Amino acid sequence: MMDVAPLNHRQRHETPWHAHPIGQLYWLQRGMIIIETDTAQWPITPGSVGWIPEHCSHKATILAAVQGFILHFDAADAVEFPQLPGVYGVNPFLSALMDRATRLTAADYPPDYFSHWLVLFGYELMRLQRLPVGLPLPSDRRARRIADQLLNSPSTDLTQAQLAARSGVSVRTLSRIFIRETGLTFSQWRQQSKLVISLKWLLAGCTISDVAERSGYGNVSAYIEVFRHRFGETPGKFQAKLG
Repeated sequence: MMDVAPLNHRQRHETPWHAHPIGQLYWLQRGMIIIETDTAQWPITPGSVGWIPEHCSHKATILAAVQGFILHFDAADAVEFPQLPGVYGVNPFLSALMDRATRLTAADYPPDYFSHWLVLFGYELMRLQRLPVGLPLPSDRRARRIADQLLNSPSTDLTQAQLAARSGVSVRTLSRIFIRETGLTFSQWRQQSKLVISLKWLLAGCTISDVAERSGYGNVSAYIEVFRHRFGETPGKFQAKLG
């Protein structure tokens, strides 16, 4: 079974932690949604889809006005879908399939059309490339407190030593925690968090120089280079696609 629900919010909105008995796919035409699970955080923007498997605990934060759809898929249909949550790049064919899904009605198509569409969609979704935009989150209480502080204030000039001291942990211990629980060094994680957070200001239409400053980069060129290395295009080109 597949169900499509329109997604329209005109202002910031945050859901509580919850899970669904069915798989859920976010497809946006406008705006951005931040999806957070127990282990990571992902930004969903136009040009990508966000996948949440069944029974996966998560919360969603809508940063501003969004328009799009949520597609729900029942595991009972025995169609293969990704087992892990994440964000995937969308190709024109998958976009066309999703557009068709928003127009499907039982009166216009025979019953077996839906089952064939579902199998094809699942196959195409499984072939998509997972985008490198996820930000793994530490579970250690002290490290998570620091992570949340940096996500809320990415431009802070506090050093790792100062952040560690405020949370009652040594720099060496903090470094070990981040590597063990996120797979990234503290410096790598901090840089990646700045990039993820910068997406919301790109979406808001801020100038690239303003985005770089708000994200904690000393100069625009450094931000552009890091962004291009991470996403394969400049922040200006990325911003132009957000609509």
